[in-house]
Amino acid sequence: MAKKIDAVADEYAQALLDLAQEQDQVPAVLADVNALAQILEETPQVLTVLTTRGHDYEQRKALVETLFKGASESVVNLIRLMDENQRLAILPDVLASFIHQYRVSQGIVAVTVTSAVALDDDQKQNLEQAFLARSGAKKLETSYAVDPEILGGVIMQSPSLLVDGSLQTKIAKLKAQLLG
Repeated sequence: MAKKIDAVADEYAQALLDLAQEQDQVPAVLADVNALAQILEETPQVLTVLTTRGHDYEQRKALVETLFKGASESVVNLIRLMDENQRLAILPDVLASFIHQYRVSQGIVAVTVTSAVALDDDQKQNLEQAFLARSGAKKLETSYAVDPEILGGVIMQSPSLLVDGSLQTKIAKLKAQLLG
């Protein structure tokens, strides 16, 4: 069942991305999708109200118009269409899929960099350039974390690539070789 929901969410998301690209509105639609995703994450009651069938279609339509006033027409139309098809319950999945598909289309890769100590800007830039070269990505969305337990070095992880240059891992490998 989850696969079917994911497939439906992916179809809605791909249709929205295609339309945004055709209309040269990708930045505006992306901003609206990100804002809507944040609203739904911070205030899940909004989705509950939108998916409660106690309100008739005209009431929900008016609510959608009020809530999403100023949003791009494509996003508002998506919400209307999903409401008509009784699919608003999967709106968070559609938004997440849209963001994922956008990132893939732009060659954007999310990467987490973990180091034993805080990194300065030059170190961050050098690591990002090395990861770009190794991953083939066009752009990185990088988050940084400090974990003293790795002892030294850096761990860089994206959904498809792990580069573990931590001292902790090197010591563990050396120990395994010596004992093994």
